[in-house]
Amino acid sequence: WRGESSGSESSCVTARAAERDAASWAEAGEWLRKHLEAEAAADCEATFAFDLAGRDGGTIGVRVENGSVEIVEGDLQPADLRFRLSAHDFFDVLAGRANPDMLFMEERLQIEGEYGLALRFRRLFGARG
Repeated sequence: WRGESSGSESSCVTARAAERDAASWAEAGEWLRKHLEAEAAADCEATFAFDLAGRDGGTIGVRVENGSVEIVEGDLQPADLRFRLSAHDFFDVLAGRANPDMLFMEERLQIEGEYGLALRFRRLFGARG
């Protein structure tokens, strides 16, 4: 998953980490699908990217088009709006343990693109915070 290991205990730890990582990504996708506000998304066409740094990091691509959502592990180019933050902070926002406004003010969340679209993202997904 994230490199080779030599011992069985190490392999077991790596396998558990891979399962947890996959679960985290799946949970993120489920959260986004579950919280899509259909009314707000009805007239929306936008692509978002979450660049997640650190452990469990990677990129999540989100495309909203006429009331539906597509979520992929990886980038959907070009992104109309890109969020950059740690994977830890991202999953904390989804779990309600972190406030995206505070993360932004603390410069732990960077936004690249149209800020108005960032506000719309909150309405699209009933974002916490």
